[in-house]
Amino acid sequence: MAVLGILIDATLITLVMALAASGLAVVFGLIGVINMGHGAMLTLGAYLTWAATGAGIPFVPAVLLAALGVGFIGLLLEHFLIRYFYDRPFETLLLTWGFFLVSTEVIKIIFGPDFRSVASPLPGTIEAFGQSIPAYRATVAGLSLVVLTTIGLVYKKTSFGLRVRALVQNREVASLMGQDVSMLYKQVFVAGAFLSGLAGALIAPMLSIDPYIGNVYLVRSFFVVTLGGLGLLVEGTIVGSIVIAGSETFFSLVTGQVFAQSIVFVFAVVLLRFFPRGILASRN
Repeated sequence: MAVLGILIDATLITLVMALAASGLAVVFGLIGVINMGHGAMLTLGAYLTWAATGAGIPFVPAVLLAALGVGFIGLLLEHFLIRYFYDRPFETLLLTWGFFLVSTEVIKIIFGPDFRSVASPLPGTIEAFGQSIPAYRATVAGLSLVVLTTIGLVYKKTSFGLRVRALVQNREVASLMGQDVSMLYKQVFVAGAFLSGLAGALIAPMLSIDPYIGNVYLVRSFFVVTLGGLGLLVEGTIVGSIVIAGSETFFSLVTGQVFAQSIVFVFAVVLLRFFPRGILASRN
């Protein structure tokens, strides 16, 4: 039964990690922007949820408002800065890093450096397979599957997804076919910001909120996206999350948490040596 409990825990952590990486998977995987502000957007989602619930707004509307708020911030960032530098990846990296630095300081000014917390809307546990599972963590894991499935369906089954796929394959041809390339870039970037804010909002009740909580997920998210394969929004994100979050769960059973993280990152670097385009992409 102990093994089953470990597997369940690893599965839940993997799905939460997949949710946290989904915003970066969309932005980095589809339009090639190395969004160093991804962690800051997660943090903003968590803080906006804390502020909304503190103002008496129920948790679910608070999460939606937080995600929309971060999406709007992403819209402003893209419209006034990022859209001028899509052909210059190093500049977009610097710009999003600058966004991270500025937003972190703004968070400190507005909310202060102290730890904050959001009350869990589903306290307690549920029984499954003879194991007690935290009810809220299980719910977030389920929502992660819903979010990833929705992303996949939109990308592969809708006209918007068809236009984005054309953009990813050949931007010049997509433009010649009459696609509004600038608007597609904007929509993808804002969608990624929305997903980052949504992830931060949903993760908020599971940890103590401080101005740097997004940093924890930023590095992991990059490894998740690159290991799974750029552009593989669902399967790549899940495989990358299994490697990063799932393996870290198992390593932490025999070593300390920090040492387990180091082992996983070394493992990820080794995998990238053999699968430079990602585990799934290298098979194609």
